[in-house]
Amino acid sequence: MKHSLKKMPEVGVRPERTLSPSEQKSMATTAAAAAIINAETAKWESKTARLKALRLAKEAEEQAATAANPPAAKAKSKAARATRSR
Repeated sequence: MKHSLKKMPEVGVRPERTLSPSEQKSMATTAAAAAIINAETAKWESKTARLKALRLAKEAEEQAATAANPPAAKAKSKAARATRSR
């Protein structure tokens, strides 16, 4: 009788692990959830960046308008003028 020699794995080398069907399903669910979360995060970050750019542009426009037309000095109230003249 001829016997075939079994291949012995090398010392320190682990054989490749195969996933069970339940582990495969769990990994697929995790990957799908991660994809949804990443898409929502990207959408949220792009909206935040867009709104920040609009806010900064509006603030710069307001500062330019204020610099071009400084507000008039406020008139002193009658009470302030009355106390000064005493």
